[in-house]
Parts: sequence; C-alpha cells; structure tokens
Amino acid sequence: MVSELRIKNFLSFKEDTVLSFEASKDAFRQDSLLVTMNDGTRLSRIAIIYGANASGKSNLLEAFEYLFLFWNRKTDDQDVPTHVLPFALDVDTPSKPTEFELKLYVNEKKYVYQLVITPKEVLLEKLLVYNSNQPSLLLHRELVEGNTAIKFNPSLIKVPTAVKDELTVKCLKNMSLFAARKAVNCNLGEIDVVRDWMINHTLPVIDLGQQMFNYAERKMLENPETKTHLLEFSHNIGLNIEDMAVEKDYMPLTPEMIQFMKSSGRLSEENASKLSKDPKMPNGFKTDFMVSVNNIRGKETYTLPKSSQSDGTLRSMGIETALYVAEQNNKLLPIDEIETSMHPLLLKYMIQSYLKVPSRSQLIMTTHYDPLFTAVDDYLRKDSFWLMDKRDDGNSLLYPLISKNGVNKMRSLQRAYLNNKLGGLPQIDGLK
Repeated sequence: MVSELRIKNFLSFKEDTVLSFEASKDAFRQDSLLVTMNDGTRLSRIAIIYGANASGKSNLLEAFEYLFLFWNRKTDDQDVPTHVLPFALDVDTPSKPTEFELKLYVNEKKYVYQLVITPKEVLLEKLLVYNSNQPSLLLHRELVEGNTAIKFNPSLIKVPTAVKDELTVKCLKNMSLFAARKAVNCNLGEIDVVRDWMINHTLPVIDLGQQMFNYAERKMLENPETKTHLLEFSHNIGLNIEDMAVEKDYMPLTPEMIQFMKSSGRLSEENASKLSKDPKMPNGFKTDFMVSVNNIRGKETYTLPKSSQSDGTLRSMGIETALYVAEQNNKLLPIDEIETSMHPLLLKYMIQSYLKVPSRSQLIMTTHYDPLFTAVDDYLRKDSFWLMDKRDDGNSLLYPLISKNGVNKMRSLQRAYLNNKLGGLPQIDGLK
C-alpha cells in the first residue's frame, strides 16, 4: 500500500508536493476505512482531490502514471528521452531535475523508492527498507561520468558480480533499473518483492477519454467472476440486465488489404499466409445485453446491442470493473473526475460498496462533485479529502482538508467549500 508520494519539479508542481495516505488520530470508522500496518501506521484506502479546472489535479495522477510506465519502459537506445516533464513556467526549472519519492508498504514492510531524473537521464535511483526504526539501503544507482553505476547492500542482499555487471550493462542511463532487471535471470530478493508490487499491484490512470466498457469486456472474458459481479452490480443499481454475451470481435480483411499490409512491412510472410487462410483481424469486443421488461404479457427478455446502452451505463460498468479488480487484487487505482456521466447516487453507491469490501487496495480520485463533502463523518473521513489551488506563479499547491483552521467546527463542509472557505475553487470574476 502507498503511504506517501512526494514530487518536485514535475508538470505543474514546481515545489515539494506531498500526497499522504497516513491517517490522522481520528478514530472514526478506523476499522473499515483504514488498514493498520504491523508498525502501527494507519493507511487510508481512499484519497479524494478537489480543485478548479487546470489546478493540477490530473497532473497529480500523472505522477503515479509516469512512475508506473517508467518502471516498465525498456529501451535499447540510450538517446531516447525519459519523457519526464519539468515545471515549464520558470526560466530555471526546465534545467533542473525532477524528483519523486514513494513510500510504500509491501508485505507489512516499509520501503522508500527515490528517483531523480531529467528529460535525458536518470541521475539517481534508490530503494531503502525499514527493518528497524531507521532505513537501510537496498539499492543505489547513480550516473557516474555518463554511465550507470549500481550498488547493492551486501549485508541485505547477495548479488553475484556477474549479475551486477549484466544489470549495469542493460540498465541504460534513460531507464529504470526495475525495467532492466526484466532482462536478467537472477534473484534480487526484496528488490524483486518491491518490483512485483510495481508491476502487479498498480492500475493505469482512468481518464475521461477512455472507453471503459472495453476494459470490462476484456476482464469478463478473462474471469467469469467479473461478469457475475457486474450482473449483480447492474441488478443493485436498478438496471434490468439479465445477462451479457461477450465475445471477441473481428474485422474481415480483403486480399487487397492483406497485400497492402504486407507491402508496407507490417506483416511477415508467415503472418500473411495465416491471414490468407483466415482473413480477419481483432477489432475489439462485441457484447449483447439480455434485458428484461414487465408488460401485460408478463416478464419478457430481449437482446440488445452494446450501442443501445447509454454512455453513463457503460462507463459506470467499466469503472466498477476497475474497482472490483483493484479490491480483489490489492491494487492502487487512480481515477480522474470519477463522477463523469454518472448519477450522484450511483457514485455514492460505488464508493460505499468499494470501501465495504475488506481489502488493501487504494483509490485516488479527483472530482468536482461537492456533495461528497456531506459524506464526511458518514461513510468518509476528513483525512481522505485534499484540495488543490493554482498559485499566481503557476505552481499547483496541494493540501489536506484537515490542515484548514476550524474545519472540525464547520457545520457544513459542502457550504464552506462553496463559500471558498476551504480553497480548491475556480476564481471567476463577477460570479455571485
């Protein structure tokens, strides 16, 4: 589970910015909304971020997304850029490195991952572990005279010289050691434990442009239990969907299309031969909905295509699939503007249902939906709420709701938010 993310000089975050999942001393619903580690640290399963458009909310999720991709991005060309984007609204920051620090718990043990990176190269990559109250270094990777230099802590992990040399060669200056490690046959002990979390316990950011039902279709084909869950979800939110028939869809190919693909270098002779025998290519998924109605003849069931369902229905089923996958597999899930195309009561139901399932999954969500403030001390905790403002110098400023003076005495957090007593609102001239 993530304890804290710190970023500096990344996108709209010029200065040190911290998002923490560590809970306050508040005892409200601590048994259901928090997960307690063996060292006593209490971690929240949800973080909710408010802010005006262009305040930097999506950029915060992009920080997680950047790390997820960086850990897995392998390259054979050291001149390929790292794709990190420093703060651009200052003459000095583009030439300064970007910094990330991620504190996390894996199998009850605390680790700290640090990354210092420029658009061209990795300057520093470290992994520390807490076997006591003080951190111990597991891995130290830095750039020395333009080349990668790697050190392991010999008291904690035994790495043969041949393995270290191979990792050093494969870990180019523009990639993560965790990406290079995929190409080396070895056992790196606790480093591999953290790498497993990086690969298997994180989910990509869900943004507004994604066709989320495609994700649901793929997961239903992979695991029948996902389909069972979605049918139960559909029933609970009042949809009259009795069943769904999901299958892979294919696009037929003409001989001319196959020849064009072959001549353009996109097809090998072997694949061209296969396509000539079976001229089709994958084209997403096809889903038919079995929908029931009650009329003068009684209950009847009709089959409708996916196109008959509303965007809100399809998006909600896709997001519910992601929440289900996260909670079942203890994954970290970031969602941008989760309320898009969904009824407020549906959003409430989905959040409540997610939090009721015992899990070590975590949800990071951005939103403009102010009625969620009414859920504080009902089914959400104050320390789950964060706000973001854009300063005059362009820097995004993130701060927790509980840092605001008098927040515990406010009778209506929603009203206080709308009256601009909490921040995180657009500053619109002439608006009353």
